Amino acid sequence: MASNFYSRLKARRGDDDDLEQCVTRVVDRLERQETSSGKPGMLLGKIQSGKTRAFIGVIALAFDRGFDIAIIFTKGTKTLSAQTVARLEHDFRDFSANDEVRILDIMKLPSQLSGYELDQKLVIVAKKQSHNLGRVLKFFDKTYPRLKNRRALIIDDEADLASVRFVKSGQNGDVEQGRIAEQMDELRELMPKSAFLQVTATPYSLYLQPETYPDQYVFQPKRPAFTELLPLHAGYVGGDDYFLPYAENDPRSRLVVDVDPREQDALRRPDGRRIRAENALTSPNTKGLVRAVVTFILAGCIRRWQLESENAPPAKYAMIVHNDTQKAAHDWQGSVLDMIRTAIKSRALGGDDLEDIIGESREDLRASVVANGDQMPPDEQLLSSFKKVFRQDEVVQQAVNSDKDVAALLDDRAELRLRTPFNIFLGGNILDRGITIPNLIGFYYGRNPKTMQADTVLQHSRMYGNRDRRDLAVTRLHTSPAVSNRLFMINAFENTLRRAFERGGTEDGGVVFIQADPNNQIRPCAPSKVLLSNVVAVGPDDLYLPTGFQTLARTAMASAQRQLDRLIPADVRDTGRFATIDRARALEILQLIESTLEVPDNGFSWDAMRGLLGYYADAGEEGGGRAVSLLAITGRRLHRARSGDRSGISILGSEPLRNLVRDRSRKTPALILLQQEGTEDLGWRGASFWWPILAPPATAEPCVFST
Repeated sequence: MASNFYSRLKARRGDDDDLEQCVTRVVDRLERQETSSGKPGMLLGKIQSGKTRAFIGVIALAFDRGFDIAIIFTKGTKTLSAQTVARLEHDFRDFSANDEVRILDIMKLPSQLSGYELDQKLVIVAKKQSHNLGRVLKFFDKTYPRLKNRRALIIDDEADLASVRFVKSGQNGDVEQGRIAEQMDELRELMPKSAFLQVTATPYSLYLQPETYPDQYVFQPKRPAFTELLPLHAGYVGGDDYFLPYAENDPRSRLVVDVDPREQDALRRPDGRRIRAENALTSPNTKGLVRAVVTFILAGCIRRWQLESENAPPAKYAMIVHNDTQKAAHDWQGSVLDMIRTAIKSRALGGDDLEDIIGESREDLRASVVANGDQMPPDEQLLSSFKKVFRQDEVVQQAVNSDKDVAALLDDRAELRLRTPFNIFLGGNILDRGITIPNLIGFYYGRNPKTMQADTVLQHSRMYGNRDRRDLAVTRLHTSPAVSNRLFMINAFENTLRRAFERGGTEDGGVVFIQADPNNQIRPCAPSKVLLSNVVAVGPDDLYLPTGFQTLARTAMASAQRQLDRLIPADVRDTGRFATIDRARALEILQLIESTLEVPDNGFSWDAMRGLLGYYADAGEEGGGRAVSLLAITGRRLHRARSGDRSGISILGSEPLRNLVRDRSRKTPALILLQQEGTEDLGWRGASFWWPILAPPATAEPCVFST
């Protein structure tokens, strides 16, 4: 029987060198290092970055190395299980046709497998549900015991779901693993020649769940046997594209569009007083949704015109509306979308010019299309195409509330089928992990719970993935500023922890979880208690600062400014080098500056800034653990309109200053104070003020601070 599984798979799929090297490293380490559910191998990717493609490659190469069986555990939904089976059947179809590989769904087994079939390479798929895992155990222990001693690769896909779960048991409060994790352990004991690989993009519960919570700052992750990072391919679009600051001439600067949160609240329950058919296009409670729909249709028309100009086949496009989890809310939102589409269609059929509806969206799209170096259709052509979409009924709207709904919408590759040129999917959590939505260029997102979990929200981010950059130029995420700020924070949280994993692997690596107590002292905080609605994540290469604020009036600031002039003496200003002050003075400076600024609720926390500075100073190697490096610069003239860069890069300004702040040899926290002239012509209130920026020491552990 032929082998060379991976070389043949690679040739057919066109895997690039980076992916091949990643696959090879994973299999090398699975062969070299003992793995278990307690010390697994880890393949760590990003949301929709090609993890399934990668682990299928790992299976093929493992088969070349003498493994006989691959067992894949998927998220506990029929949809993802079906999608995984479909992907395996697609990628291994040549091998299956030649009876080299047999792919089995544990819930759809033949009545009896023959010896001929059992001698093939076997790939078994089971969703992570206790009954399914029980069938896997029975398959090997009772039905086909001859397979127990074969080399097996166990792959735990979406490994942070169900595989690690700690629950209190009994009256003594002992902690034990959940049933699914126990069943995985039973399978490993049953098959002694097995290797264990976890695959995920959201590994926080896996890495950051200690066995105990010691009375110290740094919580050591549960170390896997190894971690292999899945390389990002050139076409990957992720959180950095959406939430890092970009210049106005970069199309990504327009990806996020603000929506009034009162509108998103009005869409949560039926209310005919606020939204009716006759005001569907004009109500302030539908303004953002109308713009989202109009932008989506215009964006698709632009891309279809571009493709036609290149003699390429036209594509179909998708939009998601994810505002709530409840079916009743979806029904109401579906009704509102129907009203909007009907009203637009009526005006399109009536011959209106529609400028009042499409003008703002068209000009917004034009700016990003031109910035991307692409062509726009003539305005008349675009208007004609827009009207044609509604006249010919090219928009389809589909509610997706359950596994059953999704299953009915999947194509032969278990991806959501796009039935018409324009497809609007309306749903909740079911549109998350593993669901691939082709050509997604519109996303209306309103989920805003009191506590927002990073892994859950990241999995909602279906707009991430392999995206054509010309599609990205016309893509828009419509959400409220509060949700946008949370998404920014979660992206920073993900990047901070990922960098910890990238530079980690050492036994002394860790992530610092700290928390402010009522007396403004700092104490350790268990990772399980971190609420993402109140979290600040800062890595050694990050800056932390207030943004988007306004100053108080000159008279209200006068007393604080006089005290700051005393605490920041002239001989430490504009020297081009750091001065050393103690932690107490640094904290006093921050407290005074706080009293001079009106900072919006945009994710910044003065408590976090003081807490992080205090922690870094306590952990520092100089000044008896109390030293802070101070850099004070005067004469700055930044316009308030440019004060929103949460990364702090453009606020710092010149490259020499950035290099000074990011000096890798600095072992103390740095407090950078930029004195802005604050004149009214710059958008401020006429008084100079100090703008604080915190820079961690270069050697600092990544910090997650819970306010």
